[in-house]
Amino acid sequence: MSEAPLDARRSRLIGWPSRFAPLAGLITILVAIILFLPGLTTLPPIDRDEARFVQATKQMHESGDFVDIHFQSETRYKKPVGIYWLQAAATAPFGGADAPIWAYRIPSAVGAVLAVLATYLAGLSLFGRRAAFIGSLLMSATILLGVEARLAKTDAVLLALTVFAQAIMARAWMGGRGETEESVGLTAPPSREPLSWPLALGFWIALGAGILVKGPVIVMVCGLTLISLMIGSRSFVPLLRLRPLPGLVAMLVVTLPWFVAITLLSDGAFFGDSVGHDLLAKVASGQESHGAPPGTYLGLLFATAWPLTPFVLLALPMMVRQWRHPDIFFCLVWIVPAWLVFEAVPTKLPHYVLPLYPAFALLAGAAIARGAVLTRTSLRIIIGLLAATVPVVVAIGIVVLPLYLEKRLPAGADVAAVAAAVMGLLAARALMRGRDERAVAASILSAALLYVGAFQLAFPGLDAIRVSERVVAEAEKVSSCPNPELAATGYTEPSLVFFGGTDVVLGSSEDVAKFLAEPGCRVGLVEARRDAEFHASAAADGLTVVRRGDVSGYNYSRGRPVTVGIYETVPAAQ
Repeated sequence: MSEAPLDARRSRLIGWPSRFAPLAGLITILVAIILFLPGLTTLPPIDRDEARFVQATKQMHESGDFVDIHFQSETRYKKPVGIYWLQAAATAPFGGADAPIWAYRIPSAVGAVLAVLATYLAGLSLFGRRAAFIGSLLMSATILLGVEARLAKTDAVLLALTVFAQAIMARAWMGGRGETEESVGLTAPPSREPLSWPLALGFWIALGAGILVKGPVIVMVCGLTLISLMIGSRSFVPLLRLRPLPGLVAMLVVTLPWFVAITLLSDGAFFGDSVGHDLLAKVASGQESHGAPPGTYLGLLFATAWPLTPFVLLALPMMVRQWRHPDIFFCLVWIVPAWLVFEAVPTKLPHYVLPLYPAFALLAGAAIARGAVLTRTSLRIIIGLLAATVPVVVAIGIVVLPLYLEKRLPAGADVAAVAAAVMGLLAARALMRGRDERAVAASILSAALLYVGAFQLAFPGLDAIRVSERVVAEAEKVSSCPNPELAATGYTEPSLVFFGGTDVVLGSSEDVAKFLAEPGCRVGLVEARRDAEFHASAAADGLTVVRRGDVSGYNYSRGRPVTVGIYETVPAAQ
Protein backbone atom coordinates (compact mmCIF):
# COMPACT_ATOMS: atom_id res chain seq x y z
CA MET A 1 0.00 0.00 0.00
CA SER A 2 1.40 3.37 -0.90
CA GLU A 3 1.67 5.55 2.14
CA ALA A 4 -1.29 7.91 2.43
CA PRO A 5 -0.54 11.56 3.17
CA LEU A 6 -0.68 12.39 6.85
CA ASP A 7 -3.65 14.71 6.34
CA ALA A 8 -5.60 11.85 4.77
CA ARG A 9 -5.05 9.77 7.89
CA ARG A 10 -6.47 12.45 10.14
CA SER A 11 -9.96 13.29 11.29
CA ARG A 12 -11.48 16.58 12.39
CA LEU A 13 -13.14 14.75 15.27
CA ILE A 14 -9.67 14.19 16.68
CA GLY A 15 -7.77 17.17 15.32
CA TRP A 16 -9.90 20.13 16.32
CA PRO A 17 -10.31 19.33 20.05
CA SER A 18 -6.65 18.32 20.38
CA ARG A 19 -5.54 21.86 19.53
CA PHE A 20 -6.78 23.10 22.89
CA ALA A 21 -5.34 21.13 25.80
CA PRO A 22 -8.04 22.00 28.38
CA LEU A 23 -10.82 21.17 25.91
CA ALA A 24 -9.19 17.87 24.95
CA GLY A 25 -8.74 16.97 28.61
CA LEU A 26 -12.40 17.74 29.30
CA ILE A 27 -13.51 15.65 26.34
CA THR A 28 -11.45 12.67 27.50
CA ILE A 29 -13.15 12.90 30.90
CA LEU A 30 -16.62 13.09 29.34
CA VAL A 31 -15.92 10.19 26.98
CA ALA A 32 -14.65 8.11 29.89
CA ILE A 33 -17.76 8.87 31.95
CA ILE A 34 -20.02 7.91 29.03
CA LEU A 35 -18.11 4.64 28.59
CA PHE A 36 -18.07 3.71 32.30
CA LEU A 37 -21.61 4.63 33.36
CA PRO A 38 -23.59 1.81 31.68
CA GLY A 39 -24.21 -0.95 34.19
CA LEU A 40 -22.57 0.83 37.12
CA THR A 41 -25.82 1.01 39.09
CA THR A 42 -27.62 -2.02 37.65
CA LEU A 43 -25.12 -4.91 37.71
CA PRO A 44 -25.39 -7.11 40.83
CA PRO A 45 -22.38 -7.61 43.15
CA ILE A 46 -19.94 -9.79 41.24
CA ASP A 47 -18.55 -12.88 42.95
CA ARG A 48 -16.11 -13.43 44.28
CA ASP A 49 -13.64 -10.56 44.65
CA GLU A 50 -16.02 -7.62 44.43
CA ALA A 51 -18.47 -9.15 46.89
CA ARG A 52 -15.68 -9.78 49.40
CA PHE A 53 -14.41 -6.20 49.13
CA VAL A 54 -17.84 -4.61 49.59
CA GLN A 55 -18.77 -6.92 52.47
CA ALA A 56 -15.54 -6.05 54.30
CA THR A 57 -16.30 -2.35 53.84
CA LYS A 58 -19.89 -2.90 54.99
CA GLN A 59 -18.59 -4.50 58.17
CA MET A 60 -16.39 -1.47 58.84
CA HIS A 61 -19.56 0.62 58.90
CA GLU A 62 -21.30 -1.93 61.14
CA SER A 63 -18.45 -2.20 63.64
CA GLY A 64 -17.14 1.35 63.51
CA ASP A 65 -13.62 -0.11 63.21
CA PHE A 66 -11.87 1.40 60.18
CA VAL A 67 -8.43 -0.04 60.95
CA ASP A 68 -8.96 -3.80 60.99
CA ILE A 69 -10.40 -5.66 57.97
CA HIS A 70 -12.79 -8.61 58.23
CA PHE A 71 -15.01 -10.76 56.05
CA GLN A 72 -17.50 -12.06 58.59
CA SER A 73 -15.35 -13.28 61.48
CA GLU A 74 -12.23 -13.93 59.42
CA THR A 75 -9.51 -11.33 59.00
CA ARG A 76 -9.00 -10.13 55.45
CA TYR A 77 -5.34 -9.22 55.24
CA LYS A 78 -4.52 -9.88 51.59
CA LYS A 79 -4.69 -6.18 50.70
CA PRO A 80 -4.09 -3.00 52.72
CA VAL A 81 -6.83 -0.70 53.88
CA GLY A 82 -6.86 2.02 51.20
CA ILE A 83 -9.70 0.76 49.02
CA TYR A 84 -11.89 0.05 52.06
CA TRP A 85 -11.47 3.62 53.28
CA LEU A 86 -12.40 4.97 49.86
CA GLN A 87 -15.46 2.73 49.66
CA ALA A 88 -16.47 3.62 53.21
CA ALA A 89 -16.25 7.32 52.39
CA ALA A 90 -18.23 6.83 49.18
CA THR A 91 -21.00 4.83 50.85
CA ALA A 92 -21.36 6.98 53.98
CA PRO A 93 -23.72 9.53 52.34
CA PHE A 94 -25.87 6.69 50.95
CA GLY A 95 -26.65 4.77 54.11
CA GLY A 96 -23.29 3.35 55.17
CA ALA A 97 -23.81 -0.36 55.78
CA ASP A 98 -27.17 -0.15 53.98
CA ALA A 99 -25.75 1.56 50.87
CA PRO A 100 -26.56 0.02 47.46
CA ILE A 101 -23.85 -1.74 45.51
CA TRP A 102 -23.33 1.16 43.10
CA ALA A 103 -22.14 3.40 45.92
CA TYR A 104 -19.28 0.99 46.64
CA ARG A 105 -18.28 1.25 42.97
CA ILE A 106 -17.85 5.03 43.02
CA PRO A 107 -14.09 4.90 43.86
CA SER A 108 -13.45 2.50 40.98
CA ALA A 109 -15.45 4.55 38.49
CA VAL A 110 -13.75 7.79 39.57
CA GLY A 111 -10.38 6.04 39.56
CA ALA A 112 -10.92 4.84 36.00
CA VAL A 113 -11.84 8.36 34.84
CA LEU A 114 -8.80 9.83 36.60
CA ALA A 115 -6.59 7.15 35.02
CA VAL A 116 -7.73 8.32 31.58
CA LEU A 117 -7.02 11.94 32.52
CA ALA A 118 -3.59 10.97 33.87
CA THR A 119 -2.87 9.17 30.59
CA TYR A 120 -3.64 12.41 28.78
CA LEU A 121 -1.35 14.40 31.10
CA ALA A 122 1.48 11.90 30.64
CA GLY A 123 0.99 12.14 26.88
CA LEU A 124 1.23 15.93 26.99
CA SER A 125 4.65 15.70 28.62
CA LEU A 126 5.88 12.99 26.26
CA PHE A 127 4.33 13.43 22.82
CA GLY A 128 2.21 16.56 22.63
CA ARG A 129 -1.50 17.29 22.45
CA ARG A 130 -2.73 15.23 19.50
CA ALA A 131 -0.95 12.04 20.56
CA ALA A 132 -2.06 12.52 24.16
CA PHE A 133 -5.67 12.97 23.07
CA ILE A 134 -5.70 9.89 20.85
CA GLY A 135 -3.92 7.76 23.45
CA SER A 136 -6.23 8.75 26.31
CA LEU A 137 -9.34 8.11 24.19
CA LEU A 138 -8.09 4.64 23.28
CA MET A 139 -7.28 3.98 26.93
CA SER A 140 -10.79 4.94 28.00
CA ALA A 141 -12.35 2.40 25.65
CA THR A 142 -10.27 -0.67 26.56
CA ILE A 143 -12.32 -3.65 27.67
CA LEU A 144 -10.25 -4.40 30.76
CA LEU A 145 -10.52 -0.85 32.11
CA GLY A 146 -14.24 -0.87 31.34
CA VAL A 147 -14.66 -3.99 33.47
CA GLU A 148 -12.56 -2.69 36.36
CA ALA A 149 -14.41 0.65 36.37
CA ARG A 150 -17.57 -1.28 37.27
CA LEU A 151 -16.09 -3.45 40.03
CA ALA A 152 -15.71 -2.28 43.62
CA LYS A 153 -12.14 -3.44 44.12
CA THR A 154 -8.59 -2.13 43.94
CA ASP A 155 -7.46 -2.12 40.33
CA ALA A 156 -9.01 1.00 38.82
CA VAL A 157 -7.86 3.10 41.79
CA LEU A 158 -4.38 1.57 41.64
CA LEU A 159 -4.26 2.36 37.92
CA ALA A 160 -5.10 6.03 38.52
CA LEU A 161 -2.39 6.41 41.17
CA THR A 162 0.18 4.58 39.04
CA VAL A 163 -0.48 6.67 35.94
CA PHE A 164 -0.40 9.94 37.87
CA ALA A 165 2.97 8.91 39.33
CA GLN A 166 4.23 7.95 35.86
CA ALA A 167 2.95 11.23 34.40
CA ILE A 168 5.00 13.17 36.95
CA MET A 169 8.01 10.98 36.21
CA ALA A 170 7.53 11.66 32.50
CA ARG A 171 7.59 15.38 33.30
CA ALA A 172 10.88 14.90 35.15
CA TRP A 173 12.33 12.82 32.31
CA MET A 174 11.32 15.14 29.51
CA GLY A 175 12.28 18.36 31.32
CA GLY A 176 13.79 20.77 28.83
CA ARG A 177 13.11 18.59 25.79
CA GLY A 178 10.68 19.75 23.10
CA GLU A 179 7.61 17.67 22.36
CA THR A 180 9.01 17.01 18.86
CA GLU A 181 12.38 15.81 20.20
CA GLU A 182 14.08 13.79 17.50
CA SER A 183 17.53 13.28 19.00
CA VAL A 184 18.89 9.78 18.78
CA GLY A 185 20.70 8.63 21.87
CA LEU A 186 19.58 8.67 25.45
CA THR A 187 20.79 11.47 27.66
CA ALA A 188 19.85 12.91 31.01
CA PRO A 189 17.10 15.54 30.98
CA PRO A 190 18.56 18.88 29.86
CA SER A 191 17.02 20.52 32.90
CA ARG A 192 18.59 19.32 36.14
CA GLU A 193 16.43 21.49 38.36
CA PRO A 194 14.14 19.52 40.70
CA LEU A 195 10.47 19.53 39.86
CA SER A 196 8.26 21.97 41.74
CA TRP A 197 7.38 20.87 45.25
CA PRO A 198 3.74 20.05 44.43
CA LEU A 199 4.74 17.82 41.52
CA ALA A 200 7.62 16.09 43.27
CA LEU A 201 5.67 15.42 46.46
CA GLY A 202 2.68 14.40 44.35
CA PHE A 203 4.79 11.58 42.89
CA TRP A 204 5.72 10.19 46.29
CA ILE A 205 2.26 10.67 47.77
CA ALA A 206 0.80 8.74 44.81
CA LEU A 207 3.26 5.93 45.56
CA GLY A 208 2.23 5.93 49.22
CA ALA A 209 -1.47 5.92 48.39
CA GLY A 210 -0.88 3.10 45.89
CA ILE A 211 0.85 1.06 48.59
CA LEU A 212 -2.18 1.56 50.85
CA VAL A 213 -4.44 0.37 48.03
CA LYS A 214 -2.57 -2.69 46.76
CA GLY A 215 0.79 -3.05 48.40
CA PRO A 216 4.06 -2.97 46.44
CA VAL A 217 2.68 -3.23 42.89
CA ILE A 218 2.92 0.51 42.22
CA VAL A 219 6.47 0.59 43.59
CA MET A 220 7.47 -2.24 41.27
CA VAL A 221 6.02 -0.60 38.14
CA CYS A 222 7.28 2.93 38.86
CA GLY A 223 10.55 1.71 40.37
CA LEU A 224 11.47 -0.41 37.34
CA THR A 225 10.64 2.51 35.06
CA LEU A 226 12.82 4.90 37.07
CA ILE A 227 15.74 2.45 37.30
CA SER A 228 15.56 1.86 33.54
CA LEU A 229 15.61 5.61 32.86
CA MET A 230 18.68 6.03 35.03
CA ILE A 231 20.42 3.12 33.33
CA GLY A 232 19.46 4.37 29.88
CA SER A 233 20.65 7.90 30.53
CA ARG A 234 23.58 6.86 32.75
CA SER A 235 22.52 9.51 35.18
CA PHE A 236 20.74 9.94 38.51
CA VAL A 237 19.05 13.12 37.26
CA PRO A 238 15.66 11.44 36.64
CA LEU A 239 15.58 10.46 40.32
CA LEU A 240 17.06 13.67 41.68
CA ARG A 241 14.47 15.79 39.86
CA LEU A 242 11.81 14.00 41.95
CA ARG A 243 13.31 15.25 45.28
CA PRO A 244 13.76 11.72 46.69
CA LEU A 245 14.68 12.49 50.32
CA PRO A 246 11.71 14.69 51.26
CA GLY A 247 9.61 12.54 48.94
CA LEU A 248 10.39 9.36 50.85
CA VAL A 249 9.42 11.13 54.05
CA ALA A 250 6.09 12.13 52.49
CA MET A 251 5.49 8.54 51.34
CA LEU A 252 6.17 7.22 54.84
CA VAL A 253 3.84 9.79 56.36
CA VAL A 254 1.08 8.44 54.11
CA THR A 255 1.74 4.75 54.70
CA LEU A 256 3.29 4.21 58.13
CA PRO A 257 0.42 5.16 60.48
CA TRP A 258 -1.94 2.44 59.28
CA PHE A 259 0.78 -0.18 58.87
CA VAL A 260 1.96 0.43 62.43
CA ALA A 261 -1.61 0.34 63.71
CA ILE A 262 -2.52 -2.90 61.94
CA THR A 263 0.75 -4.53 62.97
CA LEU A 264 0.07 -3.80 66.63
CA LEU A 265 -3.60 -4.73 66.34
CA SER A 266 -2.95 -8.03 64.56
CA ASP A 267 0.27 -8.96 66.40
CA GLY A 268 2.02 -9.05 63.03
CA ALA A 269 -0.57 -11.30 61.38
CA PHE A 270 -1.25 -8.76 58.62
CA PHE A 271 2.25 -9.08 57.16
CA GLY A 272 2.17 -12.84 57.59
CA ASP A 273 -1.00 -13.07 55.53
CA SER A 274 -0.41 -10.31 52.96
CA VAL A 275 3.24 -11.08 52.30
CA GLY A 276 3.60 -14.72 53.24
CA HIS A 277 0.25 -16.19 52.23
CA ASP A 278 -0.68 -13.84 49.37
CA LEU A 279 2.30 -12.16 47.70
CA LEU A 280 4.89 -14.92 48.09
CA ALA A 281 2.34 -17.61 47.28
CA LYS A 282 1.58 -15.88 43.98
CA VAL A 283 5.28 -15.60 43.19
CA ALA A 284 6.06 -19.20 44.13
CA SER A 285 3.11 -20.94 42.46
CA GLY A 286 -0.20 -20.36 40.73
CA GLN A 287 -2.56 -19.27 43.49
CA GLU A 288 -6.31 -19.99 43.62
CA SER A 289 -6.28 -21.94 40.31
CA HIS A 290 -4.92 -18.90 38.47
CA GLY A 291 -1.58 -20.37 37.41
CA ALA A 292 -0.57 -19.92 33.77
CA PRO A 293 2.65 -20.12 31.74
CA PRO A 294 4.76 -17.15 30.57
CA GLY A 295 3.28 -15.50 27.49
CA THR A 296 -0.29 -15.68 28.79
CA TYR A 297 -0.68 -11.91 29.05
CA LEU A 298 0.63 -11.44 25.54
CA GLY A 299 -1.84 -13.99 24.26
CA LEU A 300 -4.73 -12.25 26.02
CA LEU A 301 -3.73 -8.73 24.99
CA PHE A 302 -5.75 -8.53 21.79
CA ALA A 303 -8.98 -9.23 23.63
CA THR A 304 -8.39 -7.51 26.98
CA ALA A 305 -6.96 -4.31 25.47
CA TRP A 306 -9.38 -3.99 22.53
CA PRO A 307 -9.87 -1.57 20.79
CA LEU A 308 -6.35 -0.40 21.65
CA THR A 309 -4.37 -3.45 20.49
CA PRO A 310 -4.74 -3.03 16.69
CA PHE A 311 -3.34 0.48 16.93
CA VAL A 312 -0.43 -0.76 19.05
CA LEU A 313 0.41 -3.17 16.24
CA LEU A 314 0.38 -0.24 13.82
CA ALA A 315 2.90 1.50 16.08
CA LEU A 316 5.42 -1.37 16.13
CA PRO A 317 7.63 0.06 13.34
CA MET A 318 7.93 3.35 15.23
CA MET A 319 8.85 1.54 18.44
CA VAL A 320 11.56 -0.48 16.70
CA ARG A 321 13.07 2.39 14.72
CA GLN A 322 12.81 5.13 17.32
CA TRP A 323 13.23 3.29 20.60
CA ARG A 324 16.14 5.51 21.59
CA HIS A 325 14.04 8.66 21.38
CA PRO A 326 13.42 9.81 24.95
CA ASP A 327 9.61 9.85 24.72
CA ILE A 328 9.31 6.40 23.19
CA PHE A 329 12.00 5.00 25.47
CA PHE A 330 10.01 6.15 28.49
CA CYS A 331 6.92 4.23 27.37
CA LEU A 332 8.93 1.13 26.52
CA VAL A 333 10.61 0.98 29.94
CA TRP A 334 7.20 1.58 31.51
CA ILE A 335 6.03 -1.60 29.76
CA VAL A 336 8.86 -4.08 29.26
CA PRO A 337 10.51 -4.60 32.69
CA ALA A 338 7.23 -4.87 34.60
CA TRP A 339 5.67 -7.01 31.85
CA LEU A 340 8.51 -9.51 32.16
CA VAL A 341 7.98 -9.68 35.91
CA PHE A 342 4.24 -10.27 35.50
CA GLU A 343 4.85 -12.97 32.89
CA ALA A 344 7.42 -14.69 35.14
CA VAL A 345 5.09 -14.85 38.16
CA PRO A 346 3.06 -18.10 37.99
CA THR A 347 -0.20 -16.54 39.26
CA LYS A 348 -1.82 -14.63 36.42
CA LEU A 349 -5.00 -12.59 36.23
CA PRO A 350 -5.76 -10.22 33.33
CA HIS A 351 -5.95 -7.09 35.49
CA TYR A 352 -2.40 -7.48 36.84
CA VAL A 353 -0.93 -5.84 33.71
CA LEU A 354 -3.53 -3.04 33.54
CA PRO A 355 -1.05 -0.40 34.88
CA LEU A 356 0.99 -0.92 31.71
CA TYR A 357 -1.84 -0.28 29.25
CA PRO A 358 -1.54 3.55 29.29
CA ALA A 359 1.98 3.28 27.89
CA PHE A 360 0.66 1.15 25.01
CA ALA A 361 -2.09 3.72 24.44
CA LEU A 362 0.37 6.62 24.28
CA LEU A 363 2.66 4.78 21.87
CA ALA A 364 -0.33 4.10 19.62
CA GLY A 365 -1.41 7.73 19.88
CA ALA A 366 2.08 8.97 19.04
CA ALA A 367 2.39 6.73 16.00
CA ILE A 368 -1.01 7.84 14.66
CA ALA A 369 -0.38 11.53 15.36
CA ARG A 370 3.03 11.43 13.68
CA GLY A 371 1.99 9.20 10.80
CA ALA A 372 4.70 6.74 11.85
CA VAL A 373 2.45 3.71 11.41
CA LEU A 374 2.58 0.39 9.62
CA THR A 375 1.66 0.90 5.95
CA ARG A 376 1.97 -2.55 4.39
CA THR A 377 -1.40 -3.48 2.90
CA SER A 378 -1.38 -7.19 3.69
CA LEU A 379 -0.50 -6.66 7.34
CA ARG A 380 -3.11 -3.92 7.71
CA ILE A 381 -5.78 -6.26 6.32
CA ILE A 382 -4.80 -8.95 8.83
CA ILE A 383 -4.83 -6.47 11.72
CA GLY A 384 -8.17 -5.09 10.57
CA LEU A 385 -9.72 -8.55 10.40
CA LEU A 386 -8.42 -9.36 13.88
CA ALA A 387 -9.74 -6.03 15.18
CA ALA A 388 -13.20 -6.80 13.82
CA THR A 389 -13.40 -10.18 15.56
CA VAL A 390 -13.61 -8.76 19.07
CA PRO A 391 -16.74 -6.58 18.69
CA VAL A 392 -18.41 -9.21 16.53
CA VAL A 393 -17.73 -12.02 19.05
CA VAL A 394 -18.79 -9.88 22.03
CA ALA A 395 -21.93 -8.79 20.17
CA ILE A 396 -22.80 -12.43 19.52
CA GLY A 397 -22.25 -13.14 23.22
CA ILE A 398 -24.62 -10.34 24.21
CA VAL A 399 -27.35 -12.07 22.22
CA VAL A 400 -26.51 -15.72 22.85
CA LEU A 401 -25.84 -15.67 26.60
CA PRO A 402 -29.32 -14.45 27.66
CA LEU A 403 -30.93 -16.90 25.23
CA TYR A 404 -28.85 -19.74 26.69
CA LEU A 405 -29.49 -18.87 30.33
CA GLU A 406 -33.11 -17.73 30.21
CA LYS A 407 -34.44 -18.37 26.69
CA ARG A 408 -35.12 -14.65 26.28
CA LEU A 409 -33.36 -11.50 25.19
CA PRO A 410 -33.60 -8.27 27.24
CA ALA A 411 -35.15 -5.41 25.29
CA GLY A 412 -32.70 -3.40 23.22
CA ALA A 413 -29.71 -5.66 23.79
CA ASP A 414 -29.87 -7.09 20.27
CA VAL A 415 -30.05 -3.61 18.70
CA ALA A 416 -27.02 -2.40 20.67
CA ALA A 417 -25.11 -5.57 19.82
CA VAL A 418 -25.76 -5.28 16.08
CA ALA A 419 -24.88 -1.57 16.08
CA ALA A 420 -21.65 -2.29 17.97
CA ALA A 421 -20.66 -5.01 15.52
CA VAL A 422 -21.38 -2.73 12.54
CA MET A 423 -19.27 0.07 14.03
CA GLY A 424 -16.52 -2.42 14.75
CA LEU A 425 -16.54 -3.50 11.10
CA LEU A 426 -16.46 0.13 9.95
CA ALA A 427 -13.49 0.75 12.25
CA ALA A 428 -11.70 -2.26 10.76
CA ARG A 429 -12.45 -0.97 7.24
CA ALA A 430 -11.04 2.46 8.06
CA LEU A 431 -7.97 0.85 9.58
CA MET A 432 -7.37 -1.26 6.46
CA ARG A 433 -7.62 1.87 4.30
CA GLY A 434 -5.15 3.84 6.40
CA ARG A 435 -7.76 6.17 7.91
CA ASP A 436 -6.38 5.66 11.39
CA GLU A 437 -8.02 8.50 13.28
CA ARG A 438 -11.41 7.61 11.80
CA ALA A 439 -10.75 4.05 12.92
CA VAL A 440 -10.06 5.32 16.44
CA ALA A 441 -13.36 7.23 16.54
CA ALA A 442 -15.35 4.29 15.16
CA SER A 443 -13.69 1.89 17.58
CA ILE A 444 -14.60 4.03 20.57
CA LEU A 445 -18.20 4.26 19.40
CA SER A 446 -18.27 0.49 18.92
CA ALA A 447 -16.97 0.03 22.47
CA ALA A 448 -19.60 2.40 23.86
CA LEU A 449 -22.38 0.43 22.14
CA LEU A 450 -20.97 -2.87 23.39
CA TYR A 451 -20.87 -1.61 26.97
CA VAL A 452 -24.45 -0.36 26.76
CA GLY A 453 -25.58 -3.66 25.28
CA ALA A 454 -23.69 -5.87 27.73
CA PHE A 455 -23.55 -3.95 31.00
CA GLN A 456 -26.76 -1.91 30.85
CA LEU A 457 -29.21 -4.00 28.83
CA ALA A 458 -28.26 -7.69 28.66
CA PHE A 459 -26.55 -8.81 31.87
CA PRO A 460 -28.37 -6.76 34.57
CA GLY A 461 -31.69 -8.14 33.34
CA LEU A 462 -30.67 -11.77 33.80
CA ASP A 463 -32.29 -13.27 36.89
CA ALA A 464 -30.09 -16.33 36.43
CA ILE A 465 -26.97 -14.49 37.61
CA ARG A 466 -28.73 -12.87 40.61
CA VAL A 467 -28.88 -16.05 42.67
CA SER A 468 -27.84 -14.56 46.03
CA GLU A 469 -30.21 -11.62 45.82
CA ARG A 470 -33.13 -13.85 44.85
CA VAL A 471 -32.37 -16.55 47.45
CA VAL A 472 -32.37 -14.03 50.30
CA ALA A 473 -35.56 -12.36 49.04
CA GLU A 474 -37.33 -15.71 48.63
CA ALA A 475 -36.21 -16.90 52.07
CA GLU A 476 -37.67 -13.79 53.69
CA LYS A 477 -40.86 -14.18 51.65
CA VAL A 478 -41.61 -17.85 52.42
CA SER A 479 -40.34 -17.95 56.00
CA SER A 480 -42.99 -18.53 58.63
CA CYS A 481 -41.48 -15.77 60.77
CA PRO A 482 -40.07 -12.28 60.04
CA ASN A 483 -36.39 -11.45 59.53
CA PRO A 484 -35.04 -15.02 59.62
CA GLU A 485 -31.43 -15.84 60.36
CA LEU A 486 -29.79 -17.74 57.49
CA ALA A 487 -27.33 -20.61 57.09
CA ALA A 488 -26.15 -21.99 53.75
CA THR A 489 -24.34 -25.00 52.38
CA GLY A 490 -23.27 -25.83 48.82
CA TYR A 491 -23.97 -22.33 47.59
CA THR A 492 -21.79 -20.07 49.75
CA GLU A 493 -20.77 -17.20 47.48
CA PRO A 494 -19.68 -13.95 49.22
CA SER A 495 -22.57 -12.03 47.66
CA LEU A 496 -24.92 -14.17 49.77
CA VAL A 497 -23.39 -12.55 52.86
CA PHE A 498 -23.73 -9.07 51.35
CA PHE A 499 -27.46 -9.57 50.77
CA GLY A 500 -28.22 -11.82 53.74
CA GLY A 501 -26.20 -10.02 56.38
CA THR A 502 -22.86 -10.45 58.10
CA ASP A 503 -24.20 -13.20 60.40
CA VAL A 504 -25.13 -15.59 57.59
CA VAL A 505 -23.60 -18.97 58.44
CA LEU A 506 -21.62 -20.59 55.62
CA GLY A 507 -20.78 -24.20 56.30
CA SER A 508 -21.43 -27.89 55.74
CA SER A 509 -24.75 -29.71 55.58
CA GLU A 510 -24.22 -30.76 59.19
CA ASP A 511 -23.62 -27.13 60.17
CA VAL A 512 -26.93 -26.08 58.60
CA ALA A 513 -28.81 -28.89 60.37
CA LYS A 514 -27.33 -27.92 63.74
CA PHE A 515 -28.12 -24.26 62.99
CA LEU A 516 -31.79 -25.12 62.40
CA ALA A 517 -31.92 -27.09 65.64
CA GLU A 518 -31.22 -23.92 67.62
CA PRO A 519 -34.16 -21.78 68.80
CA GLY A 520 -35.19 -18.67 66.91
CA CYS A 521 -36.40 -17.72 63.44
CA ARG A 522 -34.03 -19.71 61.23
CA VAL A 523 -33.89 -20.76 57.59
CA GLY A 524 -31.47 -23.16 55.91
CA LEU A 525 -30.31 -22.69 52.32
CA VAL A 526 -29.21 -25.98 50.78
CA GLU A 527 -27.81 -26.36 47.28
CA ALA A 528 -29.31 -29.33 45.43
CA ARG A 529 -26.06 -31.32 45.36
CA ARG A 530 -26.02 -31.22 49.17
CA ASP A 531 -29.70 -32.07 49.62
CA ALA A 532 -29.37 -35.76 50.50
CA GLU A 533 -26.47 -35.06 52.83
CA PHE A 534 -28.46 -32.31 54.56
CA HIS A 535 -31.50 -34.54 55.09
CA ALA A 536 -29.28 -37.24 56.58
CA SER A 537 -27.72 -34.73 58.99
CA ALA A 538 -31.15 -33.36 59.95
CA ALA A 539 -32.48 -36.87 60.62
CA ALA A 540 -29.42 -37.68 62.73
CA ASP A 541 -30.16 -34.60 64.84
CA GLY A 542 -33.82 -35.62 65.21
CA LEU A 543 -35.11 -32.76 63.05
CA THR A 544 -38.03 -32.81 60.68
CA VAL A 545 -37.49 -30.21 57.97
CA VAL A 546 -39.82 -28.85 55.34
CA ARG A 547 -38.87 -27.31 52.00
CA ARG A 548 -40.52 -23.91 51.66
CA GLY A 549 -39.30 -23.15 48.15
CA ASP A 550 -36.27 -23.01 45.93
CA VAL A 551 -34.38 -20.67 43.62
CA SER A 552 -32.60 -21.75 40.44
CA GLY A 553 -29.97 -19.86 38.48
CA TYR A 554 -26.41 -19.99 37.23
CA ASN A 555 -23.34 -19.86 39.47
CA TYR A 556 -20.88 -18.15 37.12
CA SER A 557 -18.08 -18.41 39.71
CA ARG A 558 -18.20 -22.18 39.33
CA GLY A 559 -19.54 -22.26 35.78
CA ARG A 560 -22.57 -24.42 36.45
CA PRO A 561 -26.34 -24.25 37.10
CA VAL A 562 -27.43 -24.12 40.72
CA THR A 563 -30.66 -24.73 42.63
CA VAL A 564 -30.93 -23.66 46.27
CA GLY A 565 -33.64 -25.16 48.48
CA ILE A 566 -35.10 -23.11 51.34
CA TYR A 567 -35.77 -25.13 54.52
CA GLU A 568 -37.30 -24.66 57.92
CA THR A 569 -37.92 -27.11 60.74
CA VAL A 570 -41.46 -28.34 61.19
CA PRO A 571 -41.84 -26.86 64.69
CA ALA A 572 -40.88 -23.41 63.32
CA ALA A 573 -43.57 -23.80 60.66
CA GLN A 574 -46.35 -24.61 63.10
